[in-house]
Amino acid sequence: MAGHYCVKYKETQNTLKKICELFRVDESDITIKFAVILLGILVFVLFPKQGLEGTKMFLFILKFVVGWIVVFFCAILFNRTIWRKALDATAVGDAEDQYRKRYKMNGGTVYTELDFYEDHFDSVMEKKTRSFQYTQVVKLLESEEAFAVVIKVEPDGVGSPRSMCGFPKDALEQGNIEDLKAFLLERCTNMKRKKVKKF
Repeated sequence: MAGHYCVKYKETQNTLKKICELFRVDESDITIKFAVILLGILVFVLFPKQGLEGTKMFLFILKFVVGWIVVFFCAILFNRTIWRKALDATAVGDAEDQYRKRYKMNGGTVYTELDFYEDHFDSVMEKKTRSFQYTQVVKLLESEEAFAVVIKVEPDGVGSPRSMCGFPKDALEQGNIEDLKAFLLERCTNMKRKKVKKF
C-alpha cells in the first residue's frame, strides 16, 4: 500500500550525486559553525585584557561580539557559495563510490522507494526494507535538486549514529515537495530546528 507521499527512483551516479552534495554541504556547514564558535572563544580567552575596565571593557566586548557575528555569517556564506564548488566535486567521487558499492552489494541496479505514511515512513529496496518513526527525525535538508530526512538511528541513545534518507526532488510521484515538507514538519516533532534547512 502506497503512503500519502511516494518517492521512486533508479539509483545512478547522477541521482546519488544530488544526495551526496546535500550531505556534504550540511556536514561542512556544521563543521564551519563549530570552528568559528570555538575560535571565537579561544580568541576571547587568550586576548590580553590588561587595562580594560569599565567602559573600555564594555566596548571591547561589544566590538568582539559584533566582529564574531560578522565572521560567523561570512563563514556560512563562504561555505554555501565558493566552498560549495569544492564540495560538489567531492560529492561526485562520493557518488561513484556509493554507486559501485551498492551495485555490487545488491547484485545490480538499485531501485529505491520511500513511502510516507501517517505515523511512519518506509525506505524500500529489493533486498531490504527499513521503517522509521517521525520522532526519529532530527533534521530536514533541501537543495535545489534534492531533499533528505536525517534520522537518529537509536532514538533513546546519546550520540546515536544518524542515517540519511535522501532523494532527487523529481522522484516524488505523489503530491508535490511543498506539501511533503508541510506533512513532515507537522509530524517530526523532535527536530530542534522547526523548519527545513535549505542550501
